Amino acid sequence: MFERYHIPLKTVQSRAAPVPKFVIVRADNCMNCGKCEKACIYGVHKRSEQDPRKMADPINQLCKNCFRCIQDCPQRSLVMMPGPEFRSLGRGTWTPLRITTIWGEAETGKIPVFGAGYRGMFTGPGYDGMWTDMSEIVRPTRDGIHGREFISTSVDIGRKPAYLDFGKDGSVETKFPPIIELPIPVVMDVTRLRTSSEGMLTGFAQAAGHLDTLLIAPPGLLPSGASAELNSHYVPAYPEGTDVDSIELQDGVRMVELQLGPSWKDDLKQFRYRFPGTVLSFRLNAAKDSESTVLDLVKSKVEVVHVLYDEESVELDSLDGRHAKESLRAIHKAMVSKAVRDQITLIAGGGIAAAEHVPKSIICGADVVALEKALVIALECRDCFTCSKGSCPINLHNAPADWVGGRVTNIVGAWRDQLLEVLGAMGLREVRRLRGELGRAIFYEDVEREAFSDVLGGSGDG
Repeated sequence: MFERYHIPLKTVQSRAAPVPKFVIVRADNCMNCGKCEKACIYGVHKRSEQDPRKMADPINQLCKNCFRCIQDCPQRSLVMMPGPEFRSLGRGTWTPLRITTIWGEAETGKIPVFGAGYRGMFTGPGYDGMWTDMSEIVRPTRDGIHGREFISTSVDIGRKPAYLDFGKDGSVETKFPPIIELPIPVVMDVTRLRTSSEGMLTGFAQAAGHLDTLLIAPPGLLPSGASAELNSHYVPAYPEGTDVDSIELQDGVRMVELQLGPSWKDDLKQFRYRFPGTVLSFRLNAAKDSESTVLDLVKSKVEVVHVLYDEESVELDSLDGRHAKESLRAIHKAMVSKAVRDQITLIAGGGIAAAEHVPKSIICGADVVALEKALVIALECRDCFTCSKGSCPINLHNAPADWVGGRVTNIVGAWRDQLLEVLGAMGLREVRRLRGELGRAIFYEDVEREAFSDVLGGSGDG
């Protein structure tokens, strides 16, 4: 019987003290009149329980930046400023707002609502310079957001036959290569995490099982209990130079990853001889010539390529590497031009820092997205410059496995719900149709070129 895919979500409370976005300071000239308490509908201001004649310190994490208390204070004794701890979170793509948004998604599993409107810039580097088509959002009766229609987020990992062969009696004679169907276009990859513990890895394994997706990890990294629990959800990732003859797979493993090296053709031949029923994925460090490398892999009938970017979604081979937005489009277009796009699955990993990055990566050409750093951020990681077990402000290494599993399940659930919102707003009923649909997005560089290329001194001048 058909059963609609559903991610069970429940609140997983924070272990660390909240980091307020805004800090309100009460000056000494406060008369304790209580007008701020009446003005604030969020409960930031309350009277002291020890001495009701005085106002207690503001509960900053509840502040929504409405300025009502400051406006109503007759003594002008309240001052609000951005929280210094909030501003110190993260770096680069991993902005304080993105990090705290992930925390909220991991805690509740709900789509974040910012409420006060977006007051920032409307474009930026990388995926921030890309806007998705929402033209169908004006037709809510046809989308699946409200349950009237089903939207599929299932994807296939593996090589699909281009056509079918039939015998004289009408029976299918095509030999189907191994293929994996996942209910979500998201897998988890812990091979490049800067830090991990037994509890974290066990929790990631639990989440992979709950979500019915894959967890990619080096062999021997996962605790024995977690590895056994994962079973068919576990994907061992072997480093470059691994002797394929030395690989021993546990029962149930459906896919293996090998780091692409000079001997990849020999590795491919030997792997197919030893494990004909297992999907092989080559891990490819993204570089300027990734397009030609991927075409070589397609020509050799490799089933899956996992393209790796850094934490900023930039290619790994140089300091001025392309962003995944350009790199994935180039790889996708190269395969489309050779009419081989459906012959390989493209997994994109690195720098996926927000729910919107999932559909944007798919629009640029990826079939599946791999979560890496976002898994740790979901555990309230501050993304400190100095990361060590002894100095972790949230004692991440002592996080219990059940808590980790719940937080990771919640964030993937929240991101899937946002993917459904995007697909519904586009009028699409399955995520497979989104892959490479460049017409579903607007790229800031293209708009700027079209608008100003003919203007003297514009982008097209000189």
